[in-house]
Amino acid sequence: MLRTEADLDLFGQCFAINGSPRPADHLRWQYLDNPTGELFVDFALARNDKLAAIYASMPVTFRIAGQRRLGIQSVDTMTDSEFRGRGLFLTLARQTYARARDAGVALVYGTPNANSAHGFFNRLDWSELGDLPFLIRPLRTKYFLERLGAPWTPDLPIPVGWRSRRATSVDRFDERFTELWRQFSRTIGVAVERDARYLNWRLVEKPSERYETNAIFDGDRVRAFTSHCVQKKERSAVGYVMESLCLPGEQRALRGLLRTCLVDMAKQEVDFALAWCFPHSPTYSSFLRCGFVPLPRRMWPLEIHVGAHAFAPDVSTYVTDRRHWYLSYVDCDTV
Repeated sequence: MLRTEADLDLFGQCFAINGSPRPADHLRWQYLDNPTGELFVDFALARNDKLAAIYASMPVTFRIAGQRRLGIQSVDTMTDSEFRGRGLFLTLARQTYARARDAGVALVYGTPNANSAHGFFNRLDWSELGDLPFLIRPLRTKYFLERLGAPWTPDLPIPVGWRSRRATSVDRFDERFTELWRQFSRTIGVAVERDARYLNWRLVEKPSERYETNAIFDGDRVRAFTSHCVQKKERSAVGYVMESLCLPGEQRALRGLLRTCLVDMAKQEVDFALAWCFPHSPTYSSFLRCGFVPLPRRMWPLEIHVGAHAFAPDVSTYVTDRRHWYLSYVDCDTV
């Protein structure tokens, strides 16, 4: 793919024709306006210039063992219905990976679903990092009582506590948030670099999405911050805790902000809140203290895995070990 409107149109047309439309402004934001300035989207063109297949990866800056390294997130893959069964997915993926190695990319990672997991783990040498670390916090009774088969399902709110008095709404991230991430990430082995530039791109500038960010400040320091959003689904309203970070020792401030998220979601009559958080993450206990629990696998909306593959030998030990990773919903490309 080239940085042209023509190629962007081809990209969008291929997904639209095959029943998975991608808005043009979203594609432009994700790939052409990406803060790394890199582009890793590979096309397979038929003789009539029809787009036969796409393997699209989103470049991101990583922090691995304390060092900044370039990585890619495998995001959009599509083979046109006319060209399926010809191995184009694997061909394009291997082509992308070869280019990535030559460009000094350290790793590729992603969250393949049940349909694509076999290709990534068995054909592209990804290491499986296990299931996604879903946490759930029920906010209303009806959604869950219906799934338990209750004959009568009152729709009552579940108490969430109080909004933090110190919570301040944030419209844009500055270098104080970069410093917060620098201190938070000292014990993190592998994670997308959540500096101010990335957070603005991901949580402020993303088209057609609105995220609510709150922070607690102490002078020029950010003690903690959270970002969340609400999406209306066919049968429920879902709240997503996109990110939740705090300085070491500031878990109490973080819990106040998590309750602030839940209060806002409750006002919007959200049925439940979701988060991604590994049990080894510094914020895990704060989620539990605010009523979040691991989401039982039988309640997952989709079967989703976490996987990665290291291109650079010096990071392989970190990249292939789940215990080194930090993930949140900020790493999700669909919310």
